[in-house]
Amino acid sequence: MSDDLPSDVVTVLSQLLARTRTALAEGDHATARETITSAETVATNKVPAGDRRDALLHGCDRVLALIDAEDGENESDVAAEYVSAMERRLPAE
Repeated sequence: MSDDLPSDVVTVLSQLLARTRTALAEGDHATARETITSAETVATNKVPAGDRRDALLHGCDRVLALIDAEDGENESDVAAEYVSAMERRLPAE
């Protein structure tokens, strides 16, 4: 996996994922939904096609599904683990 992401893209994704993780910890699902949706948009538009983008988009989808679970049981801890995994997919700033 190449680390050729522009530093501004890495910075934005890092900030969005950190905000998502914080919002999940605070039980602020509206903010978590908003920030992970923004991260999904950045990944779609700014991360080159390949394994990294696929993993980031999969993580965004899973986080959204977990915080919007139809059974009403929100799984913030699991969603936060997906966010952490996505953060590890980013090159160090």
